[in-house]
Amino acid sequence: MAVPKEPVWDRDPHTAAKHDVLRRYLQAWAPILLSSNEAVSYAEGFAGPGIYKHGEPGSPVIAHHVLAAALRQRPGRTVKMVLVEEDAQRKAMLERQIARARSTGGPELARLQTRIEQGGCHPDLLAHLVNTGSHLHPMFVLLDGFGGPEVPFALLQQIARHRSSEVMITFQPQFLVRFATADGIHREAGNAFFGGSDWQGVFSQHSSDKAAFLRDQYRLTLRRAGFDHSLSFEMIDEKGHLLYLIFGTRHERGVEKMKDAMWKVDPTTGVRYRDPKDTGQQLLDLEFEPDTAPLRRILIDHLRAAPAPLNVTALQRFALLETVYRPGQVIASLTRMRADEWINTSPGRIVKASQISPNRKDALF
Repeated sequence: MAVPKEPVWDRDPHTAAKHDVLRRYLQAWAPILLSSNEAVSYAEGFAGPGIYKHGEPGSPVIAHHVLAAALRQRPGRTVKMVLVEEDAQRKAMLERQIARARSTGGPELARLQTRIEQGGCHPDLLAHLVNTGSHLHPMFVLLDGFGGPEVPFALLQQIARHRSSEVMITFQPQFLVRFATADGIHREAGNAFFGGSDWQGVFSQHSSDKAAFLRDQYRLTLRRAGFDHSLSFEMIDEKGHLLYLIFGTRHERGVEKMKDAMWKVDPTTGVRYRDPKDTGQQLLDLEFEPDTAPLRRILIDHLRAAPAPLNVTALQRFALLETVYRPGQVIASLTRMRADEWINTSPGRIVKASQISPNRKDALF
C-alpha cells in the first residue's frame, strides 16, 4: 500500500491476518525465550500510530499485551520494546495507545521497558537498539513498512548476530519489481537491500517470473545475513492483492512455531495462502488442516529432482523448511501419492525410515 496521508487508516485484510500471525507467534516465542534468557527484546522499524481507523489495535499494542502476559508467568525476567516511527503525529498517537495498554496492566509492566522514538527504520532503529542494550538479547524484529522494508542488508546482519534473534518482513511484489528495471538508482538501492548484486539476474527473467525471482533472492539475502532458515509464503486477499511474508530464524523450532501461528489465523480475515513452490499456484484456505494437493505436487517435483530415493525424515524436513506445510502432513500425503501411483515406497508401510522414489510412469496431477 502507498504511504497513507492521514495519521490513521483502515486496516486491510492483509494487516488483519499479519496481526493474527504476529499475536500467535509471540504467544509461543516469548515464553520459550524468557524461560532461558534474563531478557528478550521486541522491535519495530515502522511502528505506526498503534491504532486503526475503526479502533483495531496496531502491532505494537498487540505485542505489548502478549509480552506483558508472558512476563506475568516469568517473574524476574525483562522485555525491552523499541518502537520507531518517523511521523511525529503518529508517534504521539502511539505513545497514547501504549500508555492506555499499560494502564490496564499490573506490576509486571515494570519489567516491560518500552521506548518509543521518532525516526526512520534505518539507521535509527539500530541506533536505539544499541542505546538501550536491546541488541544484547534475543530479538524479534518486525519490519512491516508501506510496500517493503527499505532497510539495508547491514541491519539484517546486526539483528542476526544474536543466535536467538528473528525477523519477520512483509512487502508487496511491486516493491521488489521496482528493482527489476535497469535504472541506475534502483540498482544501487537493490544492492543495498539485497546485500550484493546477484539479484540483478532479474533482468534476464521473463516479466512473469521477476517477482518470484527477487523473492527467492531475498531468502538468500536472509541466509547470508546469518539466518539459517527462512519461511516464505504468499498472502492473497479476496480482491487478489498479494503480499509476501518472509520469516528469518536460526532455529528449525522457530519455523515450526511460525507455521503453527500461520495455520491458526482467523479465516474471517478473508486472506488465503499460496505456497511459492506449488507449480499449480493453488490458493489455500486458512484452515488448521489445509488442502494438501499442493504439497503432493511439491513433493513429487522434489523427488524427481533428487539423484536418489529420499527417506520420509528427509521429506519431512524439506516440507518444514521449504514449504508452508507441516512435517506431520507428509506421511498422509505420501500415502495418497502411493495410492495414486505417483511414488514407490520401501518397505511397503510408510514410516520415517521408508525410502521414497518417484514412479517414473507419467502421472497426471
